[in-house]
Amino acid sequence: MTRLTEKELAAVRKRSEWAAKIGVIYIASSLSLEKEWHMALPDDVSFHVARISIDGDSAEKEDIWNMVNSNAVEKLAKQLASCEVDVIVFACTAGSFLGGPGWDEKLAKRISDAAGGIPATTTSSGLLQALQCTGCKKINMATPYEDAVNVEEKKFVEAKGVTVENLIGEQCALDTEIVRVSPARFAESVLEMYDKSPDVDGTFISCTNSRTIEIIDVLEKKLGIPILSSNQVSLFAALRKIGYQGEIRGYGSLFNYL
Repeated sequence: MTRLTEKELAAVRKRSEWAAKIGVIYIASSLSLEKEWHMALPDDVSFHVARISIDGDSAEKEDIWNMVNSNAVEKLAKQLASCEVDVIVFACTAGSFLGGPGWDEKLAKRISDAAGGIPATTTSSGLLQALQCTGCKKINMATPYEDAVNVEEKKFVEAKGVTVENLIGEQCALDTEIVRVSPARFAESVLEMYDKSPDVDGTFISCTNSRTIEIIDVLEKKLGIPILSSNQVSLFAALRKIGYQGEIRGYGSLFNYL
């Protein structure tokens, strides 16, 4: 009988290694996270998405708040628990900071409790961890949001002792508008703010529907400071939560801190 050789079997075993399964609660109308994570993740990590809807695909403060306070959060956490994921991340930046300091931790606990104790984290938790790991104390921030959301995000970050020196928001009222903001446009905002304040020690590009993976490494090389983004810090937080030690390339220097 024809059999696989030891070399072939070793290759199969290597490709079969499964180091981590990440559950993601993600906005129904959003697109960017899946594209970026597929580009960044090695073969031994998979992610599994459960979708949560915002009324009218809105990016406005009240609608996001209603979404994150609905029982859909718990329902989706239970769905992801059925996949036996290792960790669950609530991948919505605004939804995880609108309740103010500590809201991200309360949200993660809700999810973990509903999922039977599976560890959970959020985008905003990932941002705070990333700022701490990189030592950023004064940052610029580029967002797709309207000013009502920008004000809350600035307050959330500054409550942790980090100064937001400059902020440019694209004033998107709909989540479906956010994905149409090009990576090049975000790069322009980052560079414009850096020209105003070259003494900042980092920049954050907000929202998990913002497209950023194409510009993070380019901007870090150009400016010499950490460039953080919502999808990037969400992945960082999830992998850090479960102690993943693998290598993530092409998604910024943040992953040197895994």
